Amino acid sequence: MSAALWLFFSSVQADARLRPSYGGEVRIESSEAEPPDFVKLLVTDTLTYVDARGEVRPALAVRWETQNGGRRWQFWLRPGVQLHGTETDVPLTSATVADAVRAGLAKAGMEARLHASGDVLTVEFEAPAPQFAALLSGEQFGVGTTDARGVTVGSGPYAIQSVVGPRITLVANPDYWGRRRFPETITVLCGRTPREQVLDLAAKRADLVEVPAEELRHAQQERTRLSQIQATELVVLSAERARASDAKLRQALSESIDRPALLNFIFQKQGEASGALLPNWISGYGALLPAVHDAAHARQLRTEAGGRTAFTVGYEADDAALQLLAERIALNAREAGLTVRAVAHAPEVDWRLCRVPVRTANPAAALTEVLHALHTPLELNDASLESVFRAERAALADYTELPLVHLNRAWAASEHLRDWGNASPLSPLPAESWVESKP
Repeated sequence: MSAALWLFFSSVQADARLRPSYGGEVRIESSEAEPPDFVKLLVTDTLTYVDARGEVRPALAVRWETQNGGRRWQFWLRPGVQLHGTETDVPLTSATVADAVRAGLAKAGMEARLHASGDVLTVEFEAPAPQFAALLSGEQFGVGTTDARGVTVGSGPYAIQSVVGPRITLVANPDYWGRRRFPETITVLCGRTPREQVLDLAAKRADLVEVPAEELRHAQQERTRLSQIQATELVVLSAERARASDAKLRQALSESIDRPALLNFIFQKQGEASGALLPNWISGYGALLPAVHDAAHARQLRTEAGGRTAFTVGYEADDAALQLLAERIALNAREAGLTVRAVAHAPEVDWRLCRVPVRTANPAAALTEVLHALHTPLELNDASLESVFRAERAALADYTELPLVHLNRAWAASEHLRDWGNASPLSPLPAESWVESKP
C-alpha cells in the first residue's frame, strides 16, 4: 500500500473514531448511598423540562393551560408512549401519570385534586401554584411504576436491567419516543467516596466521577477533563432551636460571618459568597440581597438583644468541609461576642449547616424546591421574577435562614467519553454524549 493511500485510510479511521456512534458503556460513580436523582430521570420522563434559560418546554405533556390564577392546570399527554417492561411494553395512560404526579406532590409538600380522563390530566390547587409547570420537570415527578423486582419502570431513554447492591445497570430503550441516546449501557455505582472515585477514574474503572467544590482547584491543576456546573449547591445555616431566639441575635450571627473568606479558604473560590438563596446566574438579583459582614454592628445587635448568646451549630459527621465551615463560623461569631460550638451529627442543635441542591434554571421552581428543603413556607402570586424576588426577600427577613455560599459542582470524565461537557444540574450525562470505541 502506498504511503498516500495509507494516510488516507488512517484519516478515515480517525474520523470514524471521532464520529458519534451508538453502543458502548458509560460507568458513573456517585457518593450518594441511594440511587442519585439522575438515574430516575434516565428511566422516566416528566411532563415538562426546563431548558438552560429557565423556560418550561413540553416533554410527556405536549401542551398545557392554566386558569383561575394558577389554581387549575390541564395537561394534554403525548400519544403513543409506552412504559418499558421486562417482557412486554405497557401503554402509558393518564391514570399512571396522575399517580406519579400525586406522589411527586406529596414529596414536594403540596396538595391538589387530580382527575385523569383520556389523554388529559387536570390538577386543581386550593392556592395559586404559578410555578407548577416548571416544578413538574423535577425527578420527583418522573412518570413510572414499580415492577415485580421493586425497581422503577418508566418511558425514558433507559430501562433498569438490574440492581445488585450499590450497582445499577441501565440499558438503552430502542423504542424511546424522543431522541435515542448513544451509549448502550450505563452503569451507576453508588456510595463511592471522593477518593475512591478519583482512583477509579485514574485506573480507567470509571468514566464519570464527582468532583466536590473543595477539590476543583486541584483537579484543574491536574488538567482533569471537567464539566463544571455553575453554582448549583447552596450551603445555608438554618435555624432550628434558634428560631425561638431574638431576631437581633440571629441577625448578629449573620453579620458576624465573613462569607467570602469561607468561600476562599474552604472551597478554593469555587462558587460565590451570597446572602441570597438562589445563585445570581438563575435570579439575576443577587446584588439586591447582599451578604453583609459587619462585626461592629453585629456586636451592637448582640448588646441590644441581651439574653442567651451561646449557640450550637450542627453538621454531618462525615462532611469534612462543613466541619471546617462550622469551626470558622464559630471564630467569626467570637468577634461579635457570640459563643458558637460546632457539633457533629447532633439530633438537636440551635443551627444546622445544610447543603441544598439547586436543580433547575427556572427561578420560581428553584426557590420553591430550596424553601421546601428548608421547611420554610412560600407564597407566590405569579411566576414572574419580581414575584420570586419578593418571596425570597420575605423568606430571609427574619434571619432564620442564612445563605452562605453557592458552590460549583463538577464531574470529571475519562478520555473515551465524548460530547459530555454540557452537563446540567439534573444530569452529568448530556443527551449528545457518546463513547469512543477503544482501539
